[in-house]
Amino acid sequence: MTHKVKRVLIPDDSMNGAAILSAIQMLSHEVQEETALKHCVLYVPARGSLQGTTLEKALGIPVCKALLAKKQLPLEHSLLRLETDASFKAFTPCDAVVVVYADQKMMDKVDANPAPKLVICTPHIPEAVLGWKRTWTPITPGEPQEEVTLVGNKIVEAALMSMTVRINLANQALGPSDQEAVKDAFRILVAHHQTEDTANIRAWCIKHGWHAKAADEAVKYAAKAFGLTSKPSQFGKHWAADIYQRWTDKASKG
Repeated sequence: MTHKVKRVLIPDDSMNGAAILSAIQMLSHEVQEETALKHCVLYVPARGSLQGTTLEKALGIPVCKALLAKKQLPLEHSLLRLETDASFKAFTPCDAVVVVYADQKMMDKVDANPAPKLVICTPHIPEAVLGWKRTWTPITPGEPQEEVTLVGNKIVEAALMSMTVRINLANQALGPSDQEAVKDAFRILVAHHQTEDTANIRAWCIKHGWHAKAADEAVKYAAKAFGLTSKPSQFGKHWAADIYQRWTDKASKG
């Protein structure tokens, strides 16, 4: 992404729609403060999410009917429209997105879209977006925001940086040559007894520009390599040793 993205998490702990109303109010406030937020999206799982739900209660029946009729509603100097899981894509134009009844799959799709400058997430249950929360440490009103270290093993992080430079980040999935490069990298790490929580690897990859599908592939290869009961013999070769040395040098420099 070429611009800074403001990410906000508003958990709906009460399950009464208050968090949804807070999310819409925050969007309205942000639109007033930032004139670049012209195209706003309400992203929900399905059209039925606006019928007989806490979202309908928060917005009101007339607003929900208008959104379901594919009308764009004025919001300060901006326009608000509806997108569902079936219609929201990586190329969907939007400056701001409010994701209601969010889950990890929906947030992966938002992460894959480079357009939003503001993302407000209201999950259907707090546990539904733990991966997204781990990745981005979003602002949560009333709570301190603390940056977390996603990958504690600095050598593994150096390897991930190397992979990120090596692969084609424009592709949603890893191509054949990228797959082999990622597999080799994890085998080299295992050959030197280096490992890391695969959930941390996924979060790190997404934060550094990998598409969710590519990050999931990396996690699959990491889990397979980390699960090996014996050291991969072919990775004691000089070329692999040289690569590992570069990673350790980078890790030692912080």
